[in-house]
Amino acid sequence: MSELDDIFREFALSFIGRIKVEQEVAFPDLLPRQLLKGTLASLKYVDSYLNEVHSRRGGLAEPEWHTTVLWGGAYVGEVIRHETKKAYRWVDYDEYMPAHPDLMPMIPERTTATCAFLVLGESSMSMPLNKIARYIAEGETHSTHYFASLDIRRAQEHAKQSG
Repeated sequence: MSELDDIFREFALSFIGRIKVEQEVAFPDLLPRQLLKGTLASLKYVDSYLNEVHSRRGGLAEPEWHTTVLWGGAYVGEVIRHETKKAYRWVDYDEYMPAHPDLMPMIPERTTATCAFLVLGESSMSMPLNKIARYIAEGETHSTHYFASLDIRRAQEHAKQSG
């Protein structure tokens, strides 16, 4: 497991409350952490939580936004990794983008929402951090459950082709 995989695993554990730190996600009392078991089904609870965050986004402090995007995105990514037997790996923006200059017009800079990607094989990339940021900004059309189910299906198809 890479160092970045370890870091994002810790972020996911912070999201579900298994690691306690001073900074907290937005509106932590609304997050049903006891129901977050690392499964695809648990992302329906994440979607419900993000619906609340979206509806209250005007009262969101910047540090809470950053923490929610990082930790929530890490949780979604770790669910995908768990459900695909770690077919995906976390890759930093600064490592991934030089090898994929065609993406620079769409993802021109490293931000909280784009600082790391989930990568499958050599050519498939996913952005769970950005999915959280977009859910907060735009609402339920950015379902984490649906997003993760597509990545899981992509990994299954990749395994069949590689198998």
